[in-house]
Amino acid sequence: MNNRSQCSFLTTYLHPSWQILCFAIGVIISCVIVLIIRPRIFTSIVWIILSIFLLIVALLFSKAWMLVLTLISSFLLIDTRAGPDFMAQEYFQNLVGHTVTITGKVAKDPAEPEKSTDKYNIDLVDLQIDGSAKLLPGHLFSQVYKADIQRSDIITLRGEVSDSFGSYYATLFNSEIINIARPEPGDIFLTFRNIFANGVKQYIPATEAGLGIGYLLGQKTGVDSDLQNTLQTVGLTHIIVASGAHLSTLVGTSRKIFGKISRFASLLTALLLMLLFLGITGLSASIIRASLVTGLSLFLWYYGHQIHPARLIIIVAAATLIYNPFYLTDLSWLLSFAAFSGIMILSPILTRIFYGQKKPGFLSNTLLSSIATTLTCTPILLFFFGQVSIISVLANILILPTISIAMYLTFLTGLFAFIIPMASQLFGGLAQIVIRYQINIASFFANNKSFLVQTSSNNPYVFLLYLPIIVVIFTTTIWPFLKAKYQNKLNPRPLRL
Repeated sequence: MNNRSQCSFLTTYLHPSWQILCFAIGVIISCVIVLIIRPRIFTSIVWIILSIFLLIVALLFSKAWMLVLTLISSFLLIDTRAGPDFMAQEYFQNLVGHTVTITGKVAKDPAEPEKSTDKYNIDLVDLQIDGSAKLLPGHLFSQVYKADIQRSDIITLRGEVSDSFGSYYATLFNSEIINIARPEPGDIFLTFRNIFANGVKQYIPATEAGLGIGYLLGQKTGVDSDLQNTLQTVGLTHIIVASGAHLSTLVGTSRKIFGKISRFASLLTALLLMLLFLGITGLSASIIRASLVTGLSLFLWYYGHQIHPARLIIIVAAATLIYNPFYLTDLSWLLSFAAFSGIMILSPILTRIFYGQKKPGFLSNTLLSSIATTLTCTPILLFFFGQVSIISVLANILILPTISIAMYLTFLTGLFAFIIPMASQLFGGLAQIVIRYQINIASFFANNKSFLVQTSSNNPYVFLLYLPIIVVIFTTTIWPFLKAKYQNKLNPRPLRL
């Protein structure tokens, strides 16, 4: 390529959607770089303002060479966003071994790690140390003896600071509760959820009720700890992570009912239900991802536009990482995007490979979707847990088609609990049968240790398992696109999102 053609390419007009896509890719790459090398070059809010300014310039004067400005903008933004968190991590690291008093807000439902324990696991945010008015970013893990604690409570603990793990900045084991404050009027969404959950528990046994509520509301903490371990062993942890599957069922049902009235009524009702679901489940990494995908998809559907699944995944991933760059190390965030990518990107490719232009049947489609999600989630499960079942695909095929049934039956049980108790008995009995079937299937595969593949946890080499997937995606999708583009078989106009 001579100098004239190079200059011509650099000054070529690009649709602003390409700048947005480049910015999103830059955010994801910047997060990886920043979390590995942990630079603290840009810490002032001035750099965020400069980042926004560069992005606006790139969007207004969208030339090819301005993609460089877009990448610079993404790095400035992420490095500035992560800076305070790095400083907070170092601050907590210096407190290891010291006894301190910490005040924070309970970020999500307290969870009991084992049946025999008398302690709760608590996730605290908005941290204050030894009475300081300064709020520190990040999450702190603590174990406390059982008490009346729920999400959004403000609690004060005293204990010895221990090393961090996972996405937590520090830990407080065997901490003493100094004070528990419940803001008024409290979390109304949590109150509504607890009333509904109590109605379900009246008509469905505890174990089945916990899993049914987990499906319906994404409330993982209500699931029996032994059952959680079983689902983890079989590779089904993602089914009780509040995510796109839950919202898709909720929004899909809403659109079918209210779509008969008008397109706007369908959109408005779906958005209101999504916000209600978001309030009930809380702002976890996976539900933020699911809400962004659902909300963006709804608006695109309403205005008659489409977006390629890969672009949607990249843009939503970037948006969540801007909100919190440390989601990149969060298990629920990773599993949520891995499963979503498997269904939206890998599954259609597998369908084309095995069926060509034909449309697969229900069982075949379920099988391909299960294979796709298993392939995309397995490296992550191996990295965090060090084991996965090689027949998790079969477990998915036998369980996933019945989850929506369990969700509907659990919902109807809770809905009629305070209106028509006899109806709740019927729906609760049916829900118990379906969920017990699911538990038996999961237990059968989990108890057969010969199906397990085990390795050391936190082994980065397990991510090499993604290489064959990347090769398949490149050879079946990216390479044909580039080849056709080179041969001018595609429309030369700039592509839009």
